[in-house]
Amino acid sequence: MRAPVGEGRARLLEALFDEFGENGPSPNLSMRQVAERLGVHHTLLTYHFGSRPGLLSAVLSEARRRDNLMIAATSGGLGFIDLFRAIWDFYSSTAQEERTRAFFHLIGLAVYERGAYDEFVADLDDLTRLLEAAARRDGSSATDAAQSSLVAVAGMRGLLLQRLLSPSAEVDAAAYRFIALFTKESTT
Repeated sequence: MRAPVGEGRARLLEALFDEFGENGPSPNLSMRQVAERLGVHHTLLTYHFGSRPGLLSAVLSEARRRDNLMIAATSGGLGFIDLFRAIWDFYSSTAQEERTRAFFHLIGLAVYERGAYDEFVADLDDLTRLLEAAARRDGSSATDAAQSSLVAVAGMRGLLLQRLLSPSAEVDAAAYRFIALFTKESTT
């Protein structure tokens, strides 16, 4: 008896994480090369993920889902500023650099070929929702919480991209200055 499609896909995702780690396979590997490393036929990957971009999208989406669950579990009681700092510290760490590169690689591809990355694009707002909930716990209105969270995540992504392109201590300093701007905003 064959496993349901979702189970097969989930098992393949686990195998991908086991073989390639949290960052998934290099974007330079073909579906055939990935399949060879997993010991499966490449058509199985195509069946479950559609294409190399679909495979990379699924792996990165799952990695981000796991990250966000971990961030949410460890920071459930944090306010907006402390959670913002924790998210920055997590994603700006050198341990996350390859995943951050993969994230921006897929973002660039999704801009040109949105339909191929629907799964990836669908969960882009997870961090925004985490920050929004923290802002609401701090007493912000729904509108203020939503807008502050969107600005925070957009700024953080811009700073992460800057960090990849021109790494320097100035980027980290700018990130903490950016976070501090929200502290000033919440006291006015």
